[in-house]
Amino acid sequence: MYIPRWITRAALLVCLLVLTGCQITATPADLLLNPRSTPENAALASAVREQLPPRTKLSLAMQEPANSAVLQMDVDGDGKREAFVVYSDEAGTEHVMMLRSVEGTWKQWFTFAESSNYGVDVLRVADLDRDGKTELMIGWNQYGEPQHMLTLYHIDLAAPFDQPPNPLVELPYDTMGTGDADGDGNAELALIQLQRQKMTASIGIYRLYGDRLDKMASAMLDGSVNEYLQLKLGKIAPNRYGVLADAAIGADASTTTMLAWEGGELKVIYPPMETGDDNVQINANVQLSGDGNGDGIMELHTLREAPGQSEGVAYSDLLWIEQHKQWNGADAFDVVNERYVDAYHSYALQLPMSWKDYTFRRLTDGSVDDVALDRYVEETNTREEILALRVIAVADWNKTEQQLQEEGRRYMPLGSGSGLVYVAVWHDLLPKDEGEEGEQRVAAAEGAFPPDEAELKRLFKLLPEE
Repeated sequence: MYIPRWITRAALLVCLLVLTGCQITATPADLLLNPRSTPENAALASAVREQLPPRTKLSLAMQEPANSAVLQMDVDGDGKREAFVVYSDEAGTEHVMMLRSVEGTWKQWFTFAESSNYGVDVLRVADLDRDGKTELMIGWNQYGEPQHMLTLYHIDLAAPFDQPPNPLVELPYDTMGTGDADGDGNAELALIQLQRQKMTASIGIYRLYGDRLDKMASAMLDGSVNEYLQLKLGKIAPNRYGVLADAAIGADASTTTMLAWEGGELKVIYPPMETGDDNVQINANVQLSGDGNGDGIMELHTLREAPGQSEGVAYSDLLWIEQHKQWNGADAFDVVNERYVDAYHSYALQLPMSWKDYTFRRLTDGSVDDVALDRYVEETNTREEILALRVIAVADWNKTEQQLQEEGRRYMPLGSGSGLVYVAVWHDLLPKDEGEEGEQRVAAAEGAFPPDEAELKRLFKLLPEE
């Protein structure tokens, strides 16, 4: 089941507060800052402890990737990063305090006058008025709809201490994003508002002119979704720019809308406007779109059933292949990348576009993440077992490895993390004469199926914890 990010991050925050006794004075530096251990972080963590009010608790900006209550960003254009601390007071109201380094000493600059009883959604910077200095954006959670209120600030280097700035503008939103939506090389602000009861949704693109925020364009979106998970702005095809919006639907499914900037307006490119189009993709599991192949162009991230699964397998037990589809800027979406990702998003196996006749199946003699990668032989309508990808607890690995060696298995550890070892085990046994002086196996050509050890090592990747 799909779990919204704010719930998972709130759970993490509860864990941090339990570990620290719910008191800021008991919180070590490695819970305040990320990365954990540098002299600069230690000095800042000490300053945070000294300058926060008594009986306060650390909080997290729910949509920010850093699991830290202290974020560092340059917002006044002096080339040095300021520190922003999210905390809640005795009444549970959340605040953002800003610290500035003065001659090597961190001092409280001010605490923003705005606050929320429901937490902070976003805390980030972007140069929205194209003056070379960033603006600060704080998204405050609020009750009801819209779910958040975005406040924008100019932070003046000459501003006196203890005097927080007034927001330039306050805008309601449900999902927000920044980036270059129109291809002019500058950042714009995009906001989605979702009215669940009316089942309507819209997106607006904004540009900042000094202290004035103007709406450049707007468009209607699908209002029947549960929520919009993310909003990305940037290049969506060669020489084309626009917006990608991923949304959650149902229990744990998702869908994506792509809008292109065209003649000063947003035009829906995907899904097609015609109803009943078979090309409209609803993903069985949540997929977040982005630039998967690193070419600077964002793609739709969709799912297809992994080939070779039996027709009787339950829908909940299906294995899926991630497909990254890139718009050609005209009339089609081309698959530019494919990979298999396990159910818990702990690892991925890149699938070269040149692979043919490979199939996947679940293994019944291991963990839920264990899968077999076989080859389909069309002439005989049979499978040829090639290898298994197995996930083994570190505590069991020595025993398992000894057993593999005793059986003469061909295997290779691919990586380890979070108390688990990821290993490939080939179906074929090692030749009896193979060893340091034995005949070496012929290396597989890059992009050929089935892969050898070197190729599989290149294709396997442990995924960062979300």
